[in-house]
Amino acid sequence: MESKTQRTSRVSVGMGGTLIITIFVVLSLTIFATLSFTTAHSDLKLARKAEKMTSDYYLTAAGAEEQLSDIWTAMNSAAKGSNSRESYYDNLSLSLFAMKNVDCSFEEGVFRIYYESSGGRNQKICVTLNALYDTSGKPSYEIESWNLANIELPVYEEENYDLWEGIDKQ
Repeated sequence: MESKTQRTSRVSVGMGGTLIITIFVVLSLTIFATLSFTTAHSDLKLARKAEKMTSDYYLTAAGAEEQLSDIWTAMNSAAKGSNSRESYYDNLSLSLFAMKNVDCSFEEGVFRIYYESSGGRNQKICVTLNALYDTSGKPSYEIESWNLANIELPVYEEENYDLWEGIDKQ
C-alpha cells in the first residue's frame, strides 16, 4: 500500500486579522458618520437660509400689497373729484406725486403706475399697473407686471494690498 503523506498546516489568522478587520470597520463607520453629520449640517444651514428668504419675500409682498391698497384709495378719490378721463388722470397724477416711491407716466393713451417694494435680503418686487377709467366713472387697474428682482448692490473696486514685497535677489 502506498501511504500518502498529507501536510496540513495549522496556521490561523489569530488575533491580528480580527483586530485589523475591526479597526477597518470602525474607521469606515466613523467616516460615514462624519459625512452624514456634515451633510445634515449643510442641509440645516440651507433650510435656515431658505426660511429667511421666504419670510423676507412674504414681508416684501405684503409691502407691495399695502402700496397697491394706497394706490387704489388714491384712484377712488381721484375718480370722485373728476368728470372726465383727462381730469381723472390729472387728479390721479397729483395724488400719486405725493406718495413715496411711486412713479406715473401717461404715454400712448395708457396711464402707467410704477412702484417698488424692497425687502431686507437683496430682493424687491417691481410692480407696473395700467390705470383704467371707464365711462361710468369707476376706476380700475390692470397689473402689467409683478416681478421679483434682486437689488443691485454697489460694485466696489478691488484693492489689492501687497503686504510683503519679497526679497530682491541680487
